[in-house]
Amino acid sequence: MPLETRGAVAAFDPATGRVTLSASTQMPHLLRTGIADVLGIPESELRVIAPEVGGGFGQKMPLIPEYVVVVWVARRFACTVAWIEDRLENLTASFHARDQRLHLRGAFDGDGRLLAIDADVLCNVGAYSSFPVTCGVEPLMALADLPGPHRVPEYRARARGVASNTCPMAPYRGVSRPVITAAIERLMDCAAARLGLDTLEIRRRDLITEFPHTSVTGVVHDPGSYRQAMDAAARVVDLAQFRARQQAARAEGRQLGLGISVFAERTGPGTPAFAARRMVITPGFERVELVMDPSGSLEARIGSSPHGQGLKTSLAQLIADEIGISPNEIRVIAGDTDRSPYGWGTFASRSLVIAGGACKLAAAMLRDRLQAVAGQVLEADASDIELSAGRAFVRGTDLGVEVQQLARAAYHQSHRFPVIAETGLSAVATYDPMAPSRTPAMWRWWKSILQPAKSRSSGSWSSKTPAV
Repeated sequence: MPLETRGAVAAFDPATGRVTLSASTQMPHLLRTGIADVLGIPESELRVIAPEVGGGFGQKMPLIPEYVVVVWVARRFACTVAWIEDRLENLTASFHARDQRLHLRGAFDGDGRLLAIDADVLCNVGAYSSFPVTCGVEPLMALADLPGPHRVPEYRARARGVASNTCPMAPYRGVSRPVITAAIERLMDCAAARLGLDTLEIRRRDLITEFPHTSVTGVVHDPGSYRQAMDAAARVVDLAQFRARQQAARAEGRQLGLGISVFAERTGPGTPAFAARRMVITPGFERVELVMDPSGSLEARIGSSPHGQGLKTSLAQLIADEIGISPNEIRVIAGDTDRSPYGWGTFASRSLVIAGGACKLAAAMLRDRLQAVAGQVLEADASDIELSAGRAFVRGTDLGVEVQQLARAAYHQSHRFPVIAETGLSAVATYDPMAPSRTPAMWRWWKSILQPAKSRSSGSWSSKTPAV
């Protein structure tokens, strides 16, 4: 769970009529959008700041009523108002996840190869839906990801979200993956026992080994070492010696167990992954703005919003490697809707992939502009300029100049550098892992489950429409 619970301070500024909301959130821009929509005010009248957040894990993604209330009170009474929940409130009334019941049936051949899975997934989604991902996120993710890294030629899934009087559900700590992984691993253990196979061997026969692999639900797996990782873990445990210990313990009435889990985690979902769910809001892209000031210091403004995972450090290193300066010269600005471009926050193991991609693209643009300036200063072709250790130098010579000097010249002698007259020492880039070649398979599968049931040509099972 997060180090600190959820909390917010809303401060009204009588000079501007704006409210500044400092809140423990993973998605400051979307929080601003949600609150403005609920209160019927322009987003320009609300500033949202996410300070140093001690973890979120999805629980701090959604729009919660308390944040709406503190902003309304601050506006209504022109004051500053604070709210914070204690740990007991967080445990009893905050967003939760993975209250699921799964029933699986698996078809195997005589050699233990998995032929088909029939899954019935029942998810308690609580009393209310959550903005922006809706209460459908868990049942939909469960049915889409349940096959995991196993070869499953035929698959049928029925996933339902059931409203109840419990607290609402949100994408919290891996959206269905722990539950569906436990379920399919149990299926593999049961099949191994029924067929008289070793628990490792049956998995070796069913784990995917050829990549890229497109699962029966359209999920594309990049190269992975599933078998090798499992075998390496077995060597560390010394499985044969452990089995002997296990038998000895059971003879003494002690139950010594061994669990095996091989799973795949999705990272970096772009707009196609979310567009397929047909939500009102489609997140996915990230935008980065880079600006170098006359002293040579660089500011990177990102739409993603770190919540304690060291993202700022990682992004600064990516940019520094591209431009050839020290990470200490880079300040990453995040979590402030007044200072950063519109972005989707941090969730779904996406930030380093997508914000990092945008940072790399923007840094490459800025590097080209610095090379252009250095080429004119050093009277060399820009393509011959290298950037390293805070200096620009002509390749193969000791002729060079400090990046700080280039920055000062670009601002104070701009007439010398028409090549950057319009852009200055700045760059803006957007990254969205569209993966066009992968999109159609996923979209066709989602479309098939969202349409009325119809027979599948590849087998005798029919696809079902989940009641979500």
